[in-house]
Amino acid sequence: MSPVPGGLRAVAELRPMPLTSTTEDYLLAIYGMRAEAEPVINARLAERLQVAAPTVSATLDRLARDGHIWIDERRQIYLTLGGERVAERLARRHRLIEHWLIRTLGMGWAEVHEEADRLEHSVSEELTERISASLGHPATCPHGLPIPGNYPETDVAQFFSLSQAEPGQEVRIVRLSEPAEDDGELLRYFEEKQMVPGHTMTVREITPSGSMVLVLDGETVVVDERVATNLWVMAA
Repeated sequence: MSPVPGGLRAVAELRPMPLTSTTEDYLLAIYGMRAEAEPVINARLAERLQVAAPTVSATLDRLARDGHIWIDERRQIYLTLGGERVAERLARRHRLIEHWLIRTLGMGWAEVHEEADRLEHSVSEELTERISASLGHPATCPHGLPIPGNYPETDVAQFFSLSQAEPGQEVRIVRLSEPAEDDGELLRYFEEKQMVPGHTMTVREITPSGSMVLVLDGETVVVDERVATNLWVMAA
């Protein structure tokens, strides 16, 4: 085989590598963290993805080289316009698949996120749009997160963490936080207690330890900070 000329070799080495399911997961994680105004740095991304820090650094270098992300002088990570488009397509696909798994296959509310994680990398754009149409173009996923392309302009300033609610306040659950979707134990707890989007509850009391005493469907429920910070609500 003839050797590749030096200039062509350099071009080949700089050619962007195709995105894999792993690198797509990175873009989706950055997208989700940015959507909640969470600063994205290596350590937090490693924690979110449960990956070793050196592996995260190497993958981010590749994504930056290929034009999907950029990193500022404070080492905070941002999506480029191209990276954001990829992440939005993945988020749209994932959240529509969750709906489809519940409505069509009868899977549980707490089960579908993990299954959608597997399918989001292989479903085509055409099938994604057919799923959206068959479901009536839902605005959010079953956990309340917005579906890009379907979600109307909304004043998100009216949404706040349950942990910020005051005693005596009645609130309606709007959505889960992004990290909560990756926490199977928390998802099962929310499903068991019916702490799901659309349900209303009243904050009866906040204890000295920081736990919240809630009234939900006539039942008293005591939740800790982990639960309260992972539910987004609005005044009912």
